[in-house]
Amino acid sequence: MSDSITGFSGAVFDCDGILVDSEAPWIELMGDHLESMAADGIAAEDLRGLTAAEAVARLQQVYESLGSPSHVRPPTPEEVDRAYSAALEHVAAPMPGAPELVAALSGNIPIAVASNGRSGDVCGLLERAGMLDYFDAIITIDDVDEGKPAPDPYLLAAQRLGLAASAVVAFEDSPVGSRAAHTAGCTVIGVNDDPSIELAGEVRLRHFAQLHFDPRTRTLFVDSDL
Repeated sequence: MSDSITGFSGAVFDCDGILVDSEAPWIELMGDHLESMAADGIAAEDLRGLTAAEAVARLQQVYESLGSPSHVRPPTPEEVDRAYSAALEHVAAPMPGAPELVAALSGNIPIAVASNGRSGDVCGLLERAGMLDYFDAIITIDDVDEGKPAPDPYLLAAQRLGLAASAVVAFEDSPVGSRAAHTAGCTVIGVNDDPSIELAGEVRLRHFAQLHFDPRTRTLFVDSDL
């Protein structure tokens, strides 16, 4: 069974977990901090898609709910950034089907990245995965006042592409990111093979192999049977 997505003039991609297989180090890092606090009421996956500052704020809430034990404290945003950057240094694997889709779109419509990651981390990941040169704009947390779930990264990405956000299709794998894209007014395509993760959006995919782009008609075809 095949559906189609039309009416868009550009595309914006999240990075971690959408373009590059880089979410595992983040989840592991968050899990280590939660384990050190013996926190049972929150899963590391619940911190998926957050900025370092947002994740630290959540960890601080957990810390305070546990009575602020003296033997452990939440990390600072700077500590999280340093640890995550170090973990990403050797990450280079693209998400399945991502390079093919990006290559098909590039040169036919303007495309961008909108990420809650730091600029150096995002550009390094994309370069190692062989996709950096395909994008017309790359927006990171360093470029906006507020990261996702605020719509700022998507609004700025659309602006840099010379488009209204309503003319952009956005690809996201996290609740935080999909809410940001939806709030910005983008057409949101959620890409995540875990059905327990709820994503805001018009279309839900398990992987990029379900998508085919026709450059002649600027149409994305979705094969739900794959």
